[in-house]
Amino acid sequence: MLLFFLSASGLQPPLLAQIPAVLSPVIKPVVNRDYLPTILGMINDAKKSIDFIQLEFHYDPTVKKIQDALKAAVKRGVVVRGILEDDIYFNPKSNEFLNRFGIKSVLDTPKKATHNKMFIVDGEKVLLGSTNLSGNSIDNNNETNIYAEDRRLGSFFESYFNKLLKNSYAEPEMEPLGLPGLWTVTNRQHFEALMSLLTGAKKRIRVMMYGMKYYTGKRYADSKTNRLINALIAARKRGVDVKVMLDRSDYNKILNKINTATRKHLEAGGVEVRYDPEKITTHAKLVIADGHAMVGSANWGYLAMDVRNECSLITSEPAAVSFFEDYFTKLWKEGAPLLEVRPDD
Repeated sequence: MLLFFLSASGLQPPLLAQIPAVLSPVIKPVVNRDYLPTILGMINDAKKSIDFIQLEFHYDPTVKKIQDALKAAVKRGVVVRGILEDDIYFNPKSNEFLNRFGIKSVLDTPKKATHNKMFIVDGEKVLLGSTNLSGNSIDNNNETNIYAEDRRLGSFFESYFNKLLKNSYAEPEMEPLGLPGLWTVTNRQHFEALMSLLTGAKKRIRVMMYGMKYYTGKRYADSKTNRLINALIAARKRGVDVKVMLDRSDYNKILNKINTATRKHLEAGGVEVRYDPEKITTHAKLVIADGHAMVGSANWGYLAMDVRNECSLITSEPAAVSFFEDYFTKLWKEGAPLLEVRPDD
């Protein structure tokens, strides 16, 4: 298996050197309210195929726009296939509706969660990240995604889709794909890719995460997420400017407990942490390390690193990285340090 170590010289996989620079993919950040027009544009322009892997397919007025676009695509001859997580209470009903419209969607195995949020159109247009197919996620949340257009990337994720379609429990054997300014990260590759980014950073690290779990018990002291969180502290100690933004919920007390334990550990190690405003859900999964930005579906926890089906992209395209840095800075300014003790702390 090819290990996903980004080289210390520039955090670039050796595979990158084999690809002519002229064949650079189109890379576009897609955040917050940009998601709906982007996905509708992709679906409406589809000529041959649409494949999607989604944790949620809610039925609400916003998602109905996506559903109607998929129905119209089927009517004009586009083959539409999908994989939905079985353990979301509304997904089985949504799956039945989709099947009635000629969409060849299935529920994944009960043995393993499928946490991806991805669309592949015509084998060359890919949209993936943190946005679920729900009105709340699309219309209200802080979310991060990447749109990329490249036939090699589309082929890679079509292969990933087909492997999960065949057996969503088995780990898909996928060599990471490196393209100019873009690298894939799937399933069990997340820890290695993240650690490479964090340990290779020399100037600054920015992390925006919905859930980040620091395990306090001795049994899990050397867990992957503990090692990632401690890598943030180690980076701070070697002089890297490290900032972490976590979600603070006005309803999810379990999430607050998880993020509070992480905040305390990070602040004890000298890392500055802020929460988003409580009434706003920051569901993003964004890591910026110097000139690289990683965007995808994976939170920092045991299930994401060791169990679930997850996918992300790392980009070094300057305009995209700069966009995500500005996005982080804007939300950082809107957030605040915890100034008083609250019931969850």
